[in-house]
Amino acid sequence: MIQNSLDIYDNLINILNSKDSIDLTELEYILGEDYEINIEIAKSLGIPLKIKDGNISIKTNENIFENTFCIVDIETTGFSPQINNIIEIGAIKYKNGKIVDSFESYVFTEDIPDKITEITGIDTSMVRNAPKIDKALIEFKIFLQDSIFLAHNAIFDFNFINKRLEMAKIPIMKNPMICTLALAKKTLQAQKHGLGYLNEFLQINYPVRHRAYADCYIALKVFEESILRLPNNIKSVNDLIRFIKINKN
Repeated sequence: MIQNSLDIYDNLINILNSKDSIDLTELEYILGEDYEINIEIAKSLGIPLKIKDGNISIKTNENIFENTFCIVDIETTGFSPQINNIIEIGAIKYKNGKIVDSFESYVFTEDIPDKITEITGIDTSMVRNAPKIDKALIEFKIFLQDSIFLAHNAIFDFNFINKRLEMAKIPIMKNPMICTLALAKKTLQAQKHGLGYLNEFLQINYPVRHRAYADCYIALKVFEESILRLPNNIKSVNDLIRFIKINKN
């Protein structure tokens, strides 16, 4: 049942991506008779909808600089959301060249392996009084809203968070996603494209690594440098998403 509902919203996104807008009366064919309720559900999933003058459109068809991006990074105890935990979430809201808000939270975890502490500097004592995963995820989703989800190697962060949302029975994210790693490979003439290398190569020189906010900030600067090097015909977020997908390395 849940998957059927998500399929409906995927269909909605595909239709809106192919048109400038559609009349609200058409939504009954897509979302059913309770389309007004379903619009609210779509918004809760992070689908960036815009309703104006009886028409509905998707914000990703608009200019890049008119959209809000949320740069996200998580620190975890491993690579599997089924058996590993999120220990820190960081996010930066960014619009029209400016940071407009930020989010940082440790996440309660009973035990952090020594090797993770060596990498991140986060130990068990630092997360002892942190919000539990359900609360942290809800707070993060409230912060994220319908922003464009942006991260370095975004598929990892996006899928890990979504799996933990699903496990907590919280609505998953259907936000549009952009990977700054894939974007950097298309726009930056660098030998490597990991955050650590680009931090030095682009002379960002942020002094901290493998912490959620720090990696968000570096990824944001990579995004800014990449945007400066886009072809002139890339105007909208959807243009940017298509550009990244074409001949993806």
